[in-house]
Amino acid sequence: MNIQKVFRHIHQYQFIMSTRKCYLRNLSTNHKINLLHEQPKMIGRNLDTLVEDLLVSREQLKCTANTESCELSITPVGRAISGLDGYAVTKNRTYNIGHGHRLELRLGFHQFEVVFEPHPGQENEEVENKESENEIPAKKRKMDFPIFGTEKEVENKLPFTDKGNWESIDNKELLIFTPENMEGRLKIAAFDIDGTIIKTKSGARFPKNSSDWELNMSEIPQRLRNLQAEGFKLVFFTNQSGVGKELSKISDFKWKIENVIKKLAVPIQVFIALGRSMYRKPLLGMWNVLKGNKNGGVDIDLNESFYVGDAAGRQKNWAPKRPKDHSLADRLFAMNAGLKFYTPEEYFLKAKPVSFSMPEFDPRNLPAEKYPEVDFESPNVIVMVGGPGSGKSHFSKSVLVPKGYVHINRDNLGSWQKCVKILQENIDAGRSCVVDNTNPDKESRVRYIEIAKKAKVPCRCFVMSTNFQQTKHNNRFRELTDKSHVPVNEIIINGFKKKFEEPDVSEGFEEIIKVPFVPEFQNTEHEKLYRMFLLEK
Repeated sequence: MNIQKVFRHIHQYQFIMSTRKCYLRNLSTNHKINLLHEQPKMIGRNLDTLVEDLLVSREQLKCTANTESCELSITPVGRAISGLDGYAVTKNRTYNIGHGHRLELRLGFHQFEVVFEPHPGQENEEVENKESENEIPAKKRKMDFPIFGTEKEVENKLPFTDKGNWESIDNKELLIFTPENMEGRLKIAAFDIDGTIIKTKSGARFPKNSSDWELNMSEIPQRLRNLQAEGFKLVFFTNQSGVGKELSKISDFKWKIENVIKKLAVPIQVFIALGRSMYRKPLLGMWNVLKGNKNGGVDIDLNESFYVGDAAGRQKNWAPKRPKDHSLADRLFAMNAGLKFYTPEEYFLKAKPVSFSMPEFDPRNLPAEKYPEVDFESPNVIVMVGGPGSGKSHFSKSVLVPKGYVHINRDNLGSWQKCVKILQENIDAGRSCVVDNTNPDKESRVRYIEIAKKAKVPCRCFVMSTNFQQTKHNNRFRELTDKSHVPVNEIIINGFKKKFEEPDVSEGFEEIIKVPFVPEFQNTEHEKLYRMFLLEK
């Protein structure tokens, strides 16, 4: 090569270097964001990117391009978790990347390719032949930093197969799918399905059909495979009362589950609660079946196991424009089982935990209560006030009736008119009486106060201090432990709450006495159940 050719090459090379461009190309829309040499630029939810995602900050990433070295420095500064090539990056840490890498404003969303034009390795080719149309793409520059979550993938010990066995328990109250190569393990990685592993493809709250689903986050398949390789057994627990016991609906849902597992390409055992029995979360029926006979006889290490679900009790706007969680069932299920709990955002995206609301009634911490002493001159009248499940009937029958009180109850007599008649007859006969009705308002109570006044006998009001959340808990407990008990519709409980007027001595009562709920249990298993969270909200 003569000296003139050398100078020509140098001149052409310098020209290419001086005119090199750097830009970010949106992989969905091809929209470009130009980055000038060594001039920092903030990108995020703004006009440059055309991104309107409220989870992304206006200043999400600080980007500085060096067009001479074909190097782009990025520093995550916004509230969202950003990503590089599908992996999460750490806030306020600077990363140096090159041509061809994928930048994500929010992990898995708003993806931009890093482009240097001409890219490294292309300069000499352009010097040799600037008009060449068959350029060979340059290889991605290796990243000079470790990315969070890039654990070396271990080869799965269990080869994936989508074959497995379905079984039904307790008259289709519980369905279980077990892959044929599933083995018991000490560590359980458990997940809810809807809103955690998958979401509706249509965007509707509920799926329109068995094909209306897609993965909730792009990171899920690899994360599940990593868990299996790390020695975890993967298990799904889901409430599906909407499926019911209709054969066609069950068949469709089984098909859906099998397709989800095929998509994830990793063995997963699935438990599906179809009704309102002990298998429905937050109750531990499904978990107990897994522990008892569906883990190959292997004891589960609770300290190493965890559960992930979206029903976590987060309030409205826990993230911008996000609705409140539909229930607390997943978080309470984990509490009942003694498992560590994560929301999908916390586990898959490493988001920080957000505040949530716990139920008003916590069955784990029952205060030691005693009934009030009852020692009044006879005859007298006691008017009970309390909703279904408040414990008023148990108090009346276990404390007052043994002391000689005549028990007057509308459920037995059929109407309040008959209750008034029986009260009048017994007061006239000189007997003490307890009116064991809900008696929520002044109108319902005044009927019995007037009879006591006319007879010139004292009338007292005994008000159950049980809060409404506990009455719902009590009714759910009775539903689970006493099959002869007719379940109380929640509408009735809420109806009492709506009509309730706090009793006052001005109504004509001698005094108002608060009565606590004092539980009594037939056995230790019942007590253990009562001290768990039984309600989903």
